[in-house]
Amino acid sequence: MNIGVDIDNVISNFNEVLLKEFIAHDKELRNSGIVNKNAYITRGMFDWTKEEFDDFYYKNIERIAKSLNIIEGADFYIKKLRQDGHKIYIITGRDNGEYSNPYEMTLNWLKKYNIEYDEIFFTNNFSDDEKANVCLENNVKIMIDDSKKNSYAVAKAGITSLLMDTEFNRDAKDLIRVHNWQEIYEYISNYKEEK
Repeated sequence: MNIGVDIDNVISNFNEVLLKEFIAHDKELRNSGIVNKNAYITRGMFDWTKEEFDDFYYKNIERIAKSLNIIEGADFYIKKLRQDGHKIYIITGRDNGEYSNPYEMTLNWLKKYNIEYDEIFFTNNFSDDEKANVCLENNVKIMIDDSKKNSYAVAKAGITSLLMDTEFNRDAKDLIRVHNWQEIYEYISNYKEEK
C-alpha cells in the first residue's frame, strides 16, 4: 500500500522548536510573552507587528527547519512499514517560497535521520488541494499530516486521512486522530480498505 507522510509535526518536531524560537525572540523584542495561547504560533500568539513577524520568521525559518529533531519512533516505524511491504511517499509542503533550496535542505535532513522513503514530493503548503492531488496521482491510500486543511482535502478526495495530534488542530473532531508513531503503525497494520 502507498502511504503518504508529511514531514513537519509528523516526522519532525517543528512546532516544538518554532515555539521555543518565538519565545526566545519575544524576550529580546519586548518580553510580553504569549498573548493568545489559542492562536497558532505564527498567527497571533504573540503581539508582534506584521513587520516584526516577517523580519524574524523569514530570516530564521531555514535555520530552524535545519535544526529540527525527529519525532520519537518515526524512523523505526517508517522502516517497519517499508519492511511490511508498504511504500512511503514523503509529501511535504516545503515548496512554498520560505526556503532558499527546500529540496537540498529536506533531503539532507531526511538522510541525517536515516528516514527511509520510496519517493518524495514537494508541494506548496498554501495550496488547498495540492497534497490531495499528489495522493490521487500516486494511488496513496493513507495520508498522515498535521494540517487540518490538508487532512480535510485528502479525506474529501476519498483517501484515508490520519491527523497527527497537535495542540493547534484539536478543534478538528471529525478526522481520524493519531498521537504517535506506534499508534500510526497499528492503525495501518489493521487497515482494511473499503471496497
